[in-house]
Amino acid sequence: MISRMKIISVLRRESPLLIAREILWRTKREYRRLRLSGRLKGSECFSFRAVPYYQPDLRGLSGRSRALIVAFADEIRAGRYPFLGYGTAELGTSPKWNLDFTTGVEWTQARHKGHKFIRLDGSDVKVPFELSRLQFLPILGKAYLLTRDESYRRTARDLLWRWIQSNPVPLGVNWTIAMEAALRAMSMCFLLNLLAPFPPKEHRWLKLVTRSLSEHLLYIEANLEFSHLLTSNHYLSNVVGLYGLSVFLDGPGVAARRQEYRTRIHEEMMKQVYDDGADYEASTGYQVLVTQLFTTALLLMRAERATRVMPAFIERLRMMFRFLDTIASRQGELPHVGDCDDGRVELLVDDLEQMLLFPVVERNSLRISHLLGLGQRLFGEGRGEADDAAWYGLTETRRIPYPKPFLDPPKVRRVKLLPNAGIAVLEHQSAELLFFAIPNGIFGKGSHTHNDKLSFVFRVGGKEIFCDSGTGCYTRDVATRNGLRGTAAHNTVLVDGLEQNRLFPGPTGLFILGNEAAVTPIQQGTDSQGRFLRASHTGYLSLGVAHTRTIRATDCETAFGIEDELEGGGVHDFELNFQLAPNRTAEIVPTENGVRCRIPGDSQVQLMVSGPAGLQGAAEPSLVSTIYGSTVPAVRVRFWGRSPLPLCITTQISWAASADAASREGGSIKETHLRDTITVGCSGLEFH
Repeated sequence: MISRMKIISVLRRESPLLIAREILWRTKREYRRLRLSGRLKGSECFSFRAVPYYQPDLRGLSGRSRALIVAFADEIRAGRYPFLGYGTAELGTSPKWNLDFTTGVEWTQARHKGHKFIRLDGSDVKVPFELSRLQFLPILGKAYLLTRDESYRRTARDLLWRWIQSNPVPLGVNWTIAMEAALRAMSMCFLLNLLAPFPPKEHRWLKLVTRSLSEHLLYIEANLEFSHLLTSNHYLSNVVGLYGLSVFLDGPGVAARRQEYRTRIHEEMMKQVYDDGADYEASTGYQVLVTQLFTTALLLMRAERATRVMPAFIERLRMMFRFLDTIASRQGELPHVGDCDDGRVELLVDDLEQMLLFPVVERNSLRISHLLGLGQRLFGEGRGEADDAAWYGLTETRRIPYPKPFLDPPKVRRVKLLPNAGIAVLEHQSAELLFFAIPNGIFGKGSHTHNDKLSFVFRVGGKEIFCDSGTGCYTRDVATRNGLRGTAAHNTVLVDGLEQNRLFPGPTGLFILGNEAAVTPIQQGTDSQGRFLRASHTGYLSLGVAHTRTIRATDCETAFGIEDELEGGGVHDFELNFQLAPNRTAEIVPTENGVRCRIPGDSQVQLMVSGPAGLQGAAEPSLVSTIYGSTVPAVRVRFWGRSPLPLCITTQISWAASADAASREGGSIKETHLRDTITVGCSGLEFH
């Protein structure tokens, strides 16, 4: 039923010419797939080409980062594999590459067609996918360069050899999606780049790996995730992977491929990224992945040396980093808006730190200070930690680290607006409120959007008080998936229990969302009450209801005001939700004028919600996810009632003026603990 509805929707929305082009393309792709076996016979014509992708200047690498790289490599060498959302898995030195080790479900070594590899039995195919991206291989290569310990080089060689022997193309779950092959191929190329030059004893191994890389190239070309109707991070990963393969390989037709895929990458930048730097999939998690994909492409272009990079490409990538810097906290942490599956092209120090130093319940895959530092070194603006940039020789720009939590916060009310993204950041004293009027992804065609229209995230001293609920999982659990992307999981208003955009029930609806909720551009201005932000959405049009939210920096020095207006007629149920960040609690107190909510802690945040008579409030258990594959218990504060329209619900969020002092104390203790952990962990190591 869902597939039929999607087909009907496409037929109504797209022109007959575009649909004809799409049918022709799909026919051509199927022909390429059928010819793949024959083309693979010529895969031995390619040779590895050493280009200066990495240009390490290890003087710019801190002792802390060196220790993290070596410690991570030690885990892999011992057969222990760290994952962001699942902790460290004991898989041994010959892991089962087609196993979801969290459930014990294993995929057969058959050829999987379509999306039949999704089991819908509680397992998650992304677990074997993540392992088979082989993103631990470049870390082993870096550890070898840092220590000159041959065991890291040997471990990398052995693991890659075992993967190739266990996963013949195109059999098994790891040969089902071109995106996975592209990310894996890049990991393999990066390893070879770090280990080159190769002694004679490794030439046979190098020949085997080079043949596998050529098979990856031909497989991706035969299974491109392109569509005339839309392109996404999947297709972008395909073309960046193909460009990387054509840069690192020599052989028939490779030079022409370099030019073709470079051109396609430029085209996708202009298509997928708005002028303000926002990726059009409406997701901060995929913003990180896409930024890293385009950055990898730029570094590959630099490695080619003679390549001319389009100025528009450079400018838009610069804006992507500016976008991330705009919405990041002082510690380099992004809010979880829309889907996030923690995807990476390369593991940076941010990721190693999360997996080695934090328990799973404290991890957050959108702590990206080192990615921002790479952007700072490339474009000379922004802030971040610059250690990863040293691997690319990017040491000429002055390092601008993130300010610590105890530095003075901005004292003046300030608005930073990302108009295409539909995001505004209102700064006031020690607090920041991020307001989201984000258009549905890919102009309503995308699948990574959540029902978060007019939601917000609230931080004091750089720490989230009210957060987004995150993603949790994709196919493992339908109820969790839909619960975390539903309207009630976000800090906005729910009317008559209706979702802003329709959620389709059952497994087939996991990546389908309606397109009912169109948002207006965020309006900013000043009136007699002070500075404000305002936007509306049409998600309740079928009820005859329009929702408009206005956010104000009030005259009170430490407060924001929120006005939720519901226009229309008749009597309706309404529900206003506020999702607390993990480890925070709430105390509800009815008052004569509404309901007060106190959130204990250093920042002493309070809510005062006023509305029609009979307004009620309660603190209820909920779930929050800051890494894919894991959720933690949290608290959601819910206010509800029933009223004729029009109505206005007002909320005042206040916080303590002493919040900065508390942030200073907590931040210093945590940093000291992490520094001590690293010092102990790297004692006795010698770096070269």
